[in-house]
Amino acid sequence: MRNFVLKFEENLAALFMGGLLFTLFLQVFTRYVLNDPLSWTEEVARYLYVYIVFLGASAAISDRTHVGIDYFAKMLPVVVQWLLSVAVNLLILGALGLLAYWGWRAAMRQWNMPMMVLDIPYTWVYVVVPITAVLMSVRTLALMREDYAAMRAGSQVATDARGGL
Repeated sequence: MRNFVLKFEENLAALFMGGLLFTLFLQVFTRYVLNDPLSWTEEVARYLYVYIVFLGASAAISDRTHVGIDYFAKMLPVVVQWLLSVAVNLLILGALGLLAYWGWRAAMRQWNMPMMVLDIPYTWVYVVVPITAVLMSVRTLALMREDYAAMRAGSQVATDARGGL
């Protein structure tokens, strides 16, 4: 259960990926085999992909797999590395705070606008933005805590990916 919580975004993205593959299979099957395509499959596939992208961004923060250049930072003393890491993470938290705020506003503004085919509010597409911004903020705070513990122990602040590919 602990591993599921630690990898929540990855697990949910994998579930959505299964749904996306099934939806795309249905679309191809009904279009080319039955010659009568389902109207909703393209819209569902598009928005499942949006969810997968945002959940993947959150998972990448957790695993430290976002692109970063740390060549010069690794040459600095441990305390300076930590201070640099804190500064960068505070900038990230600020950007995520803005993303959560404006994403929530955008989601709520779409409540009365239905999707073209599914006839549900666009809010359900936009709501992934503030939700994943909050998840990314929590993951960033957890990384800041790990970096602080590493600095206190005198070891280098982690910048490399944890899990591998």
